[in-house]
Amino acid sequence: MLKYLVRLFAVLLLLGGGILRAEEINPPFGLRWGETAQRLERLLAGAKATVVDRRLIDGKEAWEVEGLLQTGLKRTVFYFHRGELVEVELQYQQDGWDDARYTNLMGDVRKRLEQKYGEGQLIARRTEQAPEADVTQKLIGYKWNQNNTAIELVYFAAVKAGSTESYRTLSVHYKTF
Repeated sequence: MLKYLVRLFAVLLLLGGGILRAEEINPPFGLRWGETAQRLERLLAGAKATVVDRRLIDGKEAWEVEGLLQTGLKRTVFYFHRGELVEVELQYQQDGWDDARYTNLMGDVRKRLEQKYGEGQLIARRTEQAPEADVTQKLIGYKWNQNNTAIELVYFAAVKAGSTESYRTLSVHYKTF
């Protein structure tokens, strides 16, 4: 009887461990870390997306891409090290969206990420007046780390007082180390 209970406990522990374990962090769009630049270029052409800029940033080749269809997605930046995919940044911006719309989008994205990867770590939360300007800046950020990969979710807003001038962006940045 004791032998049976030990086996049952072991099975339950294995099943429970699988449920509690967070998913592996992979880049979006069904991609994998290490995808080659050549393969990604073919995939982008098939999706009718356009590489609008290529430049070096911190020793990595960065491709700024527009035309990937997703609500509010303005651009996607793919980063390559030695020809292999190491980062993907989704930048959400939409004319006419106010702070509430970005806050709702951030809440939705954060909820999905927490369902997959567990609770995120708060890395930034501040609102401040820019020196010598009538601009209020707001920064909120969360981060998820797992097995040499990470996701950072960051909202930034700069709003000029007494004006309709503003800049707002929400970034979801996938990284492998």
